[in-house]
Amino acid sequence: MTQIADEEATRVLNSFQREARAVLEHLLPTLRHRGLYPEASVDGWGDSRGGRGTASTVVMISPKWLKPTDRTKQLARARLELSEAHEWSVVVSVVAQPDQRYPWPQSDEAGWWTDLRERIRVQVMEYHDTKAPPPEGHDTEGLPPA
Repeated sequence: MTQIADEEATRVLNSFQREARAVLEHLLPTLRHRGLYPEASVDGWGDSRGGRGTASTVVMISPKWLKPTDRTKQLARARLELSEAHEWSVVVSVVAQPDQRYPWPQSDEAGWWTDLRERIRVQVMEYHDTKAPPPEGHDTEGLPPA
């Protein structure tokens, strides 16, 4: 596969950052409603290798309202990565779910973002519904307080 021009990589990464941020920020009012995750926020950054952009990450965190075993405090994360073979892929992580990897770009990008937003919302709400203190005797030694 041919090498991707720096300008093209920057355009793809910036576009992904804007869209992923918009998707996660759209969920904030719902997740803050009734105090589910009142301190949830969205942040993003880019990564580079050899002075060249190779990844873009956007996360939704909730520092106080996750289970003690969820050390990252991330409700959701979307990360676009450029492989050594110059192929783009998206890794989507939602709390208490296995990571999912998708090729990029998607054929129906607008529909994909809409579906992703709904999938994240449903999975975070399911996580919230199952959130409970660990059972007595559960080893939480060394973990930060909830």
